Amino acid sequence: MKKLLFTLLLSACCWALMAQSPIHVGVHGGISNTRIKVKDIGHVLKTGSNTGYMVGAFVRVNLGPIYLEPALNYSHKEGEVENSDGKSSLKYNSFDIPVMVGLHVLDLPVVKLRTYLGPVASFTGKLKWDKHKFGSQIDNDKMMWNGKIGVGVDVWKLTFDIDYEKGLKKFQDNGNGKIKSPRSFNFTLGLKII
Repeated sequence: MKKLLFTLLLSACCWALMAQSPIHVGVHGGISNTRIKVKDIGHVLKTGSNTGYMVGAFVRVNLGPIYLEPALNYSHKEGEVENSDGKSSLKYNSFDIPVMVGLHVLDLPVVKLRTYLGPVASFTGKLKWDKHKFGSQIDNDKMMWNGKIGVGVDVWKLTFDIDYEKGLKKFQDNGNGKIKSPRSFNFTLGLKII
């Protein structure tokens, strides 16, 4: 019985220390709404946005009212293009490494409101679309930089974020036409494990 009480007391102390820890580790996932503008390629009439997804893990280091939050995410993003032959998705996958610097605007015991911004290193795969309708080869760089700004709410161990992300470089800008940098709104739900 003493061992059981000691184990329960030790577990409660560890749980309390983890709750007050300045470092949190978690997982998150969400959806994105992305738009990629295209110009002077295959008689594109208009571009639109489409829905993608993201999954990943994050670490949040609290430094008083300021925090630092690096993450590693896998993203699938899609835009939409249309010409006289029809519509096509313009899609790509990437591994993203955002490093956000944030500020706790409201810091209550159960609810926290925060805002953040920072750079995102994005290692992209091939940008794809229907070549039968649009014809052009897309030769995008494999590494891009994006900027991100957003707000988040934490309720106990759950996190909810809404952010805006914009590419800082065009996907393509040459004689084959221009594919501008992606812009997306991201909606993310996360869980702090530690």
